Amino acid sequence: MSAKNIFICYRRDDAEGYAGRLYDRLNSRFPRRVFMDVTGISPGADFSRVIQDTVGTCHVLLAIIGKQWTTITDTSNRRRLDLPDDYVRHEIATALSRNITVIPILVRGAQMPSREELPLDLAALSTRNALEIGDGDFDHDVHRLIEVLETVCGEARPAANVPTSSSRSNCLIFALIGILVAGGLAVVVLVLVLLAASTQNSNDNAVQSSSNPQAYQSPAAARQDTPAESSVAQDETDGVSFSPVGRWLVTYEINGIRLQNNLVLHENKTYQSDEETGEWAYSPAERKLSLAGSLEIVIERRDGDSFVGHGRLGYDTFPIRLTPN
Repeated sequence: MSAKNIFICYRRDDAEGYAGRLYDRLNSRFPRRVFMDVTGISPGADFSRVIQDTVGTCHVLLAIIGKQWTTITDTSNRRRLDLPDDYVRHEIATALSRNITVIPILVRGAQMPSREELPLDLAALSTRNALEIGDGDFDHDVHRLIEVLETVCGEARPAANVPTSSSRSNCLIFALIGILVAGGLAVVVLVLVLLAASTQNSNDNAVQSSSNPQAYQSPAAARQDTPAESSVAQDETDGVSFSPVGRWLVTYEINGIRLQNNLVLHENKTYQSDEETGEWAYSPAERKLSLAGSLEIVIERRDGDSFVGHGRLGYDTFPIRLTPN
């Protein structure tokens, strides 16, 4: 089965910010299969032909609709949707005429336009089920859209790298609950003592690591007999020794939501996560780890066994922590 392409149709004056963020997220899940912007058409080119060829290669068209989508006018105060050469009108009309799946995406609290508000060749758009994407729960809304696209394109979500981790975690939780119920107060006291000892041990390790930064090695570096001869990039700038290769638990927070992801970085510069696979690259000078050209992680400091910094995904910047797993 050939891969299905996705086209994002939007108007810059109405929803440019959303289009860029949406493109970044979808391109991460459907790499090199998401297209947008056919407005840079060369002088003398057949406007209608370029749009038909570009949109015609796609399986799904996402029509991003903001509050001004139906009312925006040109410099002569003519409604753009009524103009015969309006590129948004051409893109959607082409998709509808070719029976391409069209999904309206409502942003900034926009309402779905009625048939009476649309030109005749766009009238069928009013009958399409729309999805809403808002700032308050952007990640959840985009995840819901990705699930719809996976269904439309006939693609299953990539299998998680550690498929049994969730079930193992649930088993551990139930086991701990059983121990607490059976052991009562004595178990609680024992857990508190162990936690206190663990915290003191972590603090001692942190002090020792800060006074002797070369003593720390990541899990991947520890497995190598001669790390100095390794082909794996290492960063030892300002006392931070970071070797990317290995298994990591990535913890980050976006829009107030704390998330975790398992990540495996292989020596052949490929990676696997709970959501995707791809290639990685690391720049020791910038302390920047790049995953498939989408997510960037900048290492700022070491905190015990973990590395702390910030991540960048599209237009979002957020705190991030990598812990050996």
